[in-house]
Amino acid sequence: MATRFALVILALLMAAVLAACGSDTNEEDSTRPTATPLTRQSPTATPSSPDGVLQVINRDLGGSGEYRFDPAEFTFTEGQEVTFAIVAETEFHTFTVDELEIDVEIEAGETEMFTYTFDKPGIYELICIPHQAQGMVGEIVVE
Repeated sequence: MATRFALVILALLMAAVLAACGSDTNEEDSTRPTATPLTRQSPTATPSSPDGVLQVINRDLGGSGEYRFDPAEFTFTEGQEVTFAIVAETEFHTFTVDELEIDVEIEAGETEMFTYTFDKPGIYELICIPHQAQGMVGEIVVE
């Protein structure tokens, strides 16, 4: 368990250093998000994220009592690279923006991290696929 914890901490530190340094690659897939498990959190705990990481909590009936993203509205500038820590309270959720090809699945009580570069200006709908009908939607604006 201690070894696993140390590996998670090391991975977080490496991710932070890489995010700060940027990338010179021009590969088309370099902006596609890849989710990496951060840590397993207790569903009732308020998770914390490393500095510089944008935490988004996927709230649900078993946790806070309603389906919603917290926060639900985001504004970024064109070319901005953002590292997200997506947290699921007590149910399975997704963090999905079809037009930007973002589709991250989060198991109950877990946190998933990914980095995305917003290179296309516009207004985009953010949804949780299984809870969209219950109003779990948001908006991402890229200026």
